Amino acid sequence: MSSDWAMWRAACEGHEPSAIQLVRRLTPQAMGLARQLLTKPEDAEDVVQESFLRLWGARPSETGGAALATYFNTIVINRCKTWLVRRRELSTDPEQLAEWIDAGPAGCDASGPAGECLDARRLQAAMLRLPARQRMALAMWAYADADAAGIARSLELDTNAAHQLLHRAKAALRRCLQETPS
Repeated sequence: MSSDWAMWRAACEGHEPSAIQLVRRLTPQAMGLARQLLTKPEDAEDVVQESFLRLWGARPSETGGAALATYFNTIVINRCKTWLVRRRELSTDPEQLAEWIDAGPAGCDASGPAGECLDARRLQAAMLRLPARQRMALAMWAYADADAAGIARSLELDTNAAHQLLHRAKAALRRCLQETPS
C-alpha cells in the first residue's frame, strides 16, 4: 500500500502518530511469525523490536512494489535467521542444510500434558517438534503468505528445494498432529 509507505516516510521524519499506527498495524503478524520461528516469546519480542529499529533506519530504494508489511516481514525473517544461527539451530553450511531438509520431524511423539487438547495448543506443540528449517518454512508460508519462491529467497535455496522443504514440513506437521492425542 502506498499509504503505508507514506506513513513510514512520515514516521522516519519524526511524525510520532504515524510511527505508533505502523507499530500497531505491523506488530501482530510480525510477532506471530517470530514466535513460530524462534519458539521463545522473549526472543520473538526482541527480534520484532530489532526489526522495527531496522525498518526506521532503512532507506529502501527499490521494493519491487512490495507492501510495507511484506518488506517488514522480510526484515523479521532475516533477524530470526540470525538468531537461529546464533542459537545453533540453523546452519548456513550447504551440507548441513541439505541434511536438515531431508531430516524427518524431530521427536514427534504423543507426549505432553493431557490438558493440551485445544487445537491452537496442539498446533503449537506440533510445530515445536519440527526441525527449525521446516518450522521456518511453514511459518513463512502461513504467517507471511510466502510462496515457495519467497521461501527460497529467504532461506537461500533454489525454488525446487523450497517446494520440497515446504512439502516435507507440512507432512511432518500432519504426522505430529495425528500422533498427538486430542
